[in-house]
Parts: sequence; C-alpha cells; structure tokens
Amino acid sequence: MAKVLYLDNVAGVAGDMFTAAFLDAGLVSVGELNELPTALGLSGVEIAAEKVLRASVEATRISIVDGNGDWKRRLSGDHHHDHEHNGHTHPENTNLILDDHDEHWHVHYTEIDAAIRDSSLALCVKELARKILRTLGEAEASVHGIAIEKAAFHELGTLDSILDIVMAAYCLEKVGARDHFATPIKPGRGRIKIAHGTHPVPPPASLRLLTGLETAVTPAAITAESIELSTPTGIAILRSLEPTFVFEMPAGQLVASGRGSGTKDLGDYPNVFQIALVETTDSLNELPYLTDSVVEITCNIDDDTAEHLAWMCETLLELGALDVWQTPGTGKKGRMMTCLSVLAKPSNYQSLADWILRNGTTFGIRYRSWDRLMLDREIETHTKNGREVRYKIGRTTDGEKLKEKAEFDDWRSS
Repeated sequence: MAKVLYLDNVAGVAGDMFTAAFLDAGLVSVGELNELPTALGLSGVEIAAEKVLRASVEATRISIVDGNGDWKRRLSGDHHHDHEHNGHTHPENTNLILDDHDEHWHVHYTEIDAAIRDSSLALCVKELARKILRTLGEAEASVHGIAIEKAAFHELGTLDSILDIVMAAYCLEKVGARDHFATPIKPGRGRIKIAHGTHPVPPPASLRLLTGLETAVTPAAITAESIELSTPTGIAILRSLEPTFVFEMPAGQLVASGRGSGTKDLGDYPNVFQIALVETTDSLNELPYLTDSVVEITCNIDDDTAEHLAWMCETLLELGALDVWQTPGTGKKGRMMTCLSVLAKPSNYQSLADWILRNGTTFGIRYRSWDRLMLDREIETHTKNGREVRYKIGRTTDGEKLKEKAEFDDWRSS
C-alpha cells in the first residue's frame, strides 16, 4: 500500500488552513506544533486550536499567540516603522480586507531563511520549509524586479506566515505521502488592499505563484464582491509539492481526513481546506513480493583518500545503512571522483546524512525516496565437504523458491 494525500481546495488554501486540516485529521497534535516555535528559537509564541462551524460542518481553526514580540528581535533588523502611511495590511489567511494600521513591519527573505536554516528543526523539515520560503521569495522578487536576496516581505513577513510555512513542512514530512493530488486552486475575485496598494485578486505575488497551476472560479455561493480565497503562502505550499491536479479523490482506502477553517464565515459555503490521506494499491504491489520504501543518499567526492572513503563505507554500514557503494567518475575540472551512495531506512536517513556531512569532505548531499520490491529471504544450512554452509534463499510471498546463494565466507572456509 502507498500513502497519497488528496488536497481539496474547497474554499481556496491558506497556510493556517493547510496545517489546521492535518490537525483536524489527527495526523499531528497541538503539542507537536507548539514545539516548532521553540525549535526556531522563538520564545513566548503559542499555537492554539479551536473547533468552529463552517456551513454547519465542524472544522479546526488555528491561531498564533505572540506573547512578547520576541520574534522581531530574533529575526534581527529593526524594520518597524511608526510613521503614518497609506498602505494596508492583511495578515495571511484572514479572507478579509482589514482596516488601516498605523504600524508597518517588513522582514527580508534572507533573515527568515537563516532563522530556519540555523534552527533545531529536523533536516527534512528545514529543507522543505526553505523550499516553500524560496518559492515565495522568488515570486515576490520577480514582481518587484529585484534579486531574491533583497526581497522584503510585508504581509508574508509576519510571524503567522513564517510559522505557517514551518508547520506545513512539518505536517507533510510527518505524513510522508508518496504522491500528492489537488483540486484546482480558487484564487478569489475582486480587489483587495495590501501593503503595495489596491490590487486585483489574485494580487501580483499570488498571480506569479499560480503560473502553470490549475485554477478554478470562485463558487457562486460565495457572494462577496472582493475576497482573497488563496493566499501566497498557501499557494506556495501547493506549488512546492508539484501536485497532480484532479477533480476527485483517488481510489483506495481512506485513512484520515480533516478540514482546516479560514477566519471568515462564508454563510452557506464552507470556508475550509480539506485533506484526505488515502492508501492506494499499486499494480506492482499485486506481484508476490515484499515492498517497502528506502532513501538513497548520494554525494560526489573528488578530494578524499581511498582509505578514508573505505572507512566511511564500513562505518555507515555499522550505523545502520542498508547498503553502501562507490561509483567512479569524472567530475569538475576533469578530476577523477567517487560518487558515494548510501541506502537507508526512512527512519534513520537523517542521522546518516548528518554523519556524512560531519565526517566526509563533501559540502552537500542529495537524497531521494525509492519504493522497492524484494524477495522474502531466509537462511538454510547445507553440509558441504563435511562443513556447514549457510545459503540465502529467496522466495515469493506465496512461498515459491526462486533462487539460492551460498554465503561466500562459509563457502571459502569449507
């Protein structure tokens, strides 16, 4: 069985709605989510959840309570301005046009990225969160015609949006779905006021993020003339997943489902983002073999000795790697190099990747997931030349014997 996520844009998608759906489905807990601000080094921040009714259906809504404003100091840079201005703010995920505020805050992409990079979050969560953030940053920078390093976020620089990105990454990595399916995204309609003035929906950054994605019109049951249903953060999360767009739930066994609520009550139309975790049966899984998933870690090395690489291979196997191998090749500047490859269980690939970066000469690694088909294995002992020799037996899951192979060390000693 393979796990897939079905992401239903019932009333669009926003960062808080995305995470709230996982919480509603029981796939994560409030306690787990409240560990994330601590991992980011943010004190006095609490993530709260409540049940609400949307079109008479229960959903979960989450909110972020900032007790002391420490997050602004944590992200350095005094970007707070007390002078009056004509801009408007609309914090992510409100589905409302808010009144003017006398204070204006912005934070640079590089500061948020550094905070995530230097946090104590799990490596896989960091990388996905930074991917989502970069997707946002590239859209914002493109809209303003500047380099991403100079991009400053306004609405996207709020504490809510930063945590929305990290929480979404955490939820996705915990569930570990193999594939993602989504219904077309509903941007909304009309005009909204944001920090950069009054713009049509979708506003510039959202419009850029939607390029190449499937969209849908605002349902007629939503009567507001101006409403933003999908926020830049929500769209960036979906874009980072590269989902397959569909119009119905994939076939399989439903494992869990949940609804994350937006802030505004849309009356008879449910203002929710809905998820479903489904276990599907692959045609390959109908074959009589064992199946599992593994992670392959690789890196190219052109500045290490053969002795040290051999030691790394031996140690990685001792640390729990399923397999380790070296592939010779030619790298940059015509240098001979070795591609080091490690096969690991999903439960321990992070610790192996960390060990490689700490003990090898490489400055980076690559990793990807693989699904496997395997023979069921057992050991039989045969007597050869008066000595016992172990044989590895390979069978199908229905007991058919396909092959056998003597253990080389036993055969040599016989």
